[in-house]
Amino acid sequence: MGNPLSTASMLSTSLAFFFTFILYASLARTTQALSVRSSVLSNSSKSLIVETTSGKARGFLDNITTSISLKKCFGIRYAQDTSGHNRWRPPQPYRYNDTIFNATAFGPACLQGRTDGGSGTSVQSEDCLRINVIAPVGAKELPIYLYSYGGGFDSGASSDPKIDGSFMAAKGIVFASYNYRLSLWAWPHATEIAQANQTQNFGLLDTRAAIRWIQANADVFGGDPAKITLGGESVGAEMTNFYLSAWPDDPIIRGAIMQSSDTSQPQWVLGNQLEAISKNQSCPTGNGQLDCLRGKDGFALQSILLETGNQFQPVIDNITVFKNYVKQTRENRIANVPLLIGTNKVFLSRDIIRDAAWLVRERCFYVHSFVSCSKSNNFNFPFANTTDVLKLYPTSSTLYPSVYNATSAMWRDAHMLCLAHNLGKWRTEALGLPVWRYRFDLVANNLNSLGASIGTFHGEDIQFVMGCGVLDTVIGTQPTVIPN
Repeated sequence: MGNPLSTASMLSTSLAFFFTFILYASLARTTQALSVRSSVLSNSSKSLIVETTSGKARGFLDNITTSISLKKCFGIRYAQDTSGHNRWRPPQPYRYNDTIFNATAFGPACLQGRTDGGSGTSVQSEDCLRINVIAPVGAKELPIYLYSYGGGFDSGASSDPKIDGSFMAAKGIVFASYNYRLSLWAWPHATEIAQANQTQNFGLLDTRAAIRWIQANADVFGGDPAKITLGGESVGAEMTNFYLSAWPDDPIIRGAIMQSSDTSQPQWVLGNQLEAISKNQSCPTGNGQLDCLRGKDGFALQSILLETGNQFQPVIDNITVFKNYVKQTRENRIANVPLLIGTNKVFLSRDIIRDAAWLVRERCFYVHSFVSCSKSNNFNFPFANTTDVLKLYPTSSTLYPSVYNATSAMWRDAHMLCLAHNLGKWRTEALGLPVWRYRFDLVANNLNSLGASIGTFHGEDIQFVMGCGVLDTVIGTQPTVIPN
């Protein structure tokens, strides 16, 4: 994917590319997917009430967003409230309820580990394990794409408008997105749990629960339970990578998509950051710690978390999260499914790009920071030194005209490209699994006002993959769906 394509054509190309992979991974019949348009006319008056394992839900009909009529159900609970007794426990299936649930609006985001969790996070709750489903009217046995949002393991929500899957669904799939627990509530770094030899990566257990839910309820939305693809961007892609090793023998899914996955991670051993919160709440730091904290208000814990600035991220437990995913792949301790993996030309975020001071700091700061991280973490440059890195990424050169260009290339290669290459290599050469790789290079002027000198930043591809571009606010005009 390169610069010669216009923004509009890139939207269509990106959407078609990902849609084609989902069809391939699902082994869906093309004629089946292309029959959606004719089905719309004969089923447009069909009831908007669906009966799921969580109970009945009333969705709504969207005849505006795309040229295809879509049936949408938002905010359905796929698991119980995670507060109180259920806090820091595996997700519990939501009990069937005879009351018809109003599924016309997104549910609350999970409690965030940042002051600003981003779009779609203004309303938060521990009763957040919700799933959203979009399908063409009259859909039948279509492949399903379950999408995991990014956000650094401590922020984000499925209600973020830039991950609206309407245009993907209009191509002939069932699109689903879901919330998973974050930060302190997802990965507590609790000694009690570690000593019991149990996993405490509850956010990943939420992913498993969401997959089981969409599998059990696929038919009511017109999906095929045997044709589920799991994917996401950034941390959503990392969650996908984790998932492939966490349930290698029973993955349920038939394919995986990883957009800009930091496959160098994780590097998190069990930490002690929970102690500060326990002490603040007069709870013990040993036995009884979790039961004591379960009795506390979730928003009170959030306030303490934000005050301390501590980060809570997935814990290496060798149950659901492992240290070395290239090793996991090489030893075939992964789900044997097709994989689409790629990244953007630049790794750094739009927020950093906007910080002019960040761009003019001395080069040595970046290099020393990078070298230090590469030695302590599971990067592809474990023996890096400053001299060698400077030779590989010389600034004021044709390839790296600025410090920013060199730095972004360093982090892209270490975080995204090198280990993605190794994962792909071992999946194909050792295991004989299908792998597709891509790089997204388009610089969209309306997303990046600084232009080509900055490049295609982390996350810019999301709007193109979704095919929506957040409508007029990003691409200027509503994109068109490629006619069937």
